[in-house]
Amino acid sequence: MPSVARVVGVLVGVGLGLVGVPVEAAPPESASAQNEAELIVWSGGKTREEAERQQEGLKDYLSALSPVLQAKPAVLESSKVEGLKPGFFIVTLGLCSKDKVKEPLSLFQAIYPDVYTRTVKYQPGEDLPVLECPQAEEVTEDDSGRPVLWRLKGAQRVTQKGKALAGLAFTYEWDQAGDFARSYFTVKGVYLLIDSKTRQLVESKVYDGPSDATTLTSFTSEKERLVTELDYADPPCSPSGDAFEAWEARVVVSIRKDHIELVQGKPKLTKQGSCGYAEESRMITGEGRGDDSSTESQ
Repeated sequence: MPSVARVVGVLVGVGLGLVGVPVEAAPPESASAQNEAELIVWSGGKTREEAERQQEGLKDYLSALSPVLQAKPAVLESSKVEGLKPGFFIVTLGLCSKDKVKEPLSLFQAIYPDVYTRTVKYQPGEDLPVLECPQAEEVTEDDSGRPVLWRLKGAQRVTQKGKALAGLAFTYEWDQAGDFARSYFTVKGVYLLIDSKTRQLVESKVYDGPSDATTLTSFTSEKERLVTELDYADPPCSPSGDAFEAWEARVVVSIRKDHIELVQGKPKLTKQGSCGYAEESRMITGEGRGDDSSTESQ
């Protein structure tokens, strides 16, 4: 039966949108285990040298995304892959099963809309490397030892005078086990300023949620701006403190003088109160019950 504090904490968390679920990691998908799968294509060219230059430019993007995503691009000769039109060299971001391709494809299409997939039959060998589906980065492990991963929750893109601003919103969430436990969840925004003509990354910025009890309530584009709205607790319900404060926050990101401008609005306090841990502690210890059940009868 769940403890009183856990029940109270969950009810408070639900009211504030502060309850999360652990995310289980799937092992990396090896192309050798695939028959028919989805190949994610970043770009391509007529020669290997051209494709290798494009792959080199991709390194800056993958470095900016490294806190939340792992990807291992490769250059392939299209004539070696069943399902591709021969005569080209392509830069691939990885090979995914049909049920796993949606999230990485959405992410890279937010960066560059021309990214696409092709259904292929792929067999690694002398001319073809082993490929994996891009994988979310691990944040931590939950109490059962399962990895907690970043997940893409929103992707937006705006343009302005030859530049594109791509915004990617990631979240993670997991629940502690046992009495006096709590939930952990937050938001990370990755922003990329791109030269639309050359596809080169001009600048990148990362925004971290204000606490480890942060919920993404919306991630939208408004005219030429990317707008993030958050609910968060600071402090959150925790065994180390029996009170919480709930806040709303807004973050606006735009292009200004060929740079990324990130503006955080003033947070608004929406609720505060007790978490119930002190009450449960009194119930467990018997403090304040006022009974004499332990007194020997005369």
